[in-house]
Amino acid sequence: MEYVQMTLNDWIEIKQKLKQELLGVKQSFVRIGYALRQIDDQKLYERDGYKSVAEFAKAEYGLEPSTTSRFMAINREYSIDGYSERLRPEYADLGRSQLEEMLKLPDSDRQMIQPDTSREDIRELKRFNKTEPEAGEADDIRQLVEKFYQDHMDVLNAVFSEVTEFGKPTAERFKEIVNPGGNRSYKKGLFFLMMYENRVTFKKFGDTPKDMNWEEFYQMTMDIFGASAAGTDTWRNYFGGPEEQDVVEQPEKEDVPEEHPEPINENTEQEAEESQQGEEETGGYGTDSETEHQEDDTEGEETGSGDYEEDTDESIEPAGEESQREEIAPAQKELEIQENECLESSAPEENDDENEPVEEEIPEVEVVDEMYETRREYMSNLTVLELAHYLAGELEKHHLEKIDTETEVRIHDWLSEKVDRFGKPMEDAR
Repeated sequence: MEYVQMTLNDWIEIKQKLKQELLGVKQSFVRIGYALRQIDDQKLYERDGYKSVAEFAKAEYGLEPSTTSRFMAINREYSIDGYSERLRPEYADLGRSQLEEMLKLPDSDRQMIQPDTSREDIRELKRFNKTEPEAGEADDIRQLVEKFYQDHMDVLNAVFSEVTEFGKPTAERFKEIVNPGGNRSYKKGLFFLMMYENRVTFKKFGDTPKDMNWEEFYQMTMDIFGASAAGTDTWRNYFGGPEEQDVVEQPEKEDVPEEHPEPINENTEQEAEESQQGEEETGGYGTDSETEHQEDDTEGEETGSGDYEEDTDESIEPAGEESQREEIAPAQKELEIQENECLESSAPEENDDENEPVEEEIPEVEVVDEMYETRREYMSNLTVLELAHYLAGELEKHHLEKIDTETEVRIHDWLSEKVDRFGKPMEDAR
């Protein structure tokens, strides 16, 4: 393969062109929403005999009603002047999933979000806004910083180990210790805090967000813990406890005379079996297990976004990765129940007339077909839009590079490209 030497101007031009292309893909979502809003506002869908813009978009383009309302809400919230084909500059670098999650955030809170903010952090911020926290744990920013280090002992000790060995660390080194991933969030008491490479931003419940730079965060760290600084012993010196929890000695068991167990009657034995069976069915817990994953409580919030209906588990297209989970547990459970019933029915029966046991008959176990289908069969039932979104979601699920709007649109275009019977593009086949 021949390589061409690229000049600095060529390199700058390529980066600028790529940026414009990516921005154009993001702008397409705003333009789609703008067109749908025009159709809705002027009731143009009635010209083709439809009763609503949602019915029109579903029939003509295969868009689900929630997807249609989401396109319109994105245009309403993020376009210039709230009704145009262009995205506001402050949102140009954000991805589609971030823009969707931010729809329920107040305008003031949106300035806390950066391109590297995770979708889960945005959801956590929405949960923080929804329920008023209890006072007394972290009521001011100083207490918040103190609690952060209390919950992150290794970070505090690492900071003061650096101070002991090298003196005051640089801002870059301090950030590497406190925020090694470049993006982290922390919630405690009345505060929600988010750390980025360029700043630390925090919000007190019911107030507007505020920023501090890393120099200010370092100075506050020194003001709080400087008097207790002792390298790796700083946490222990300040919070007054051992770094590792002491082992609690178990009291010696007293010698208790062995008692002969009372005979168990048949009723007691039957009750024990029923109790054991009940525990097996519930997995050893009550019906409301604390270990069960809680559903996102951001759904159902009121908003000023008009017809936008938030479904945090559904992305722009309804055939996303999270909506395609196969539910195989019921089929497996039914199969286990049938096998157990067959085993119980196959137990030998006593013959009153003769002492010889009845010959055990092994029944045939009916195998229930599990509700599977190949991925190709599933994908063949999707529209092009749904398939593009499904493929993008699958790529993101397998921890590849960040999948954004531009990737999904390119997959859509690739799927829509005409090919010959060998799968080659028509222009190549010629």
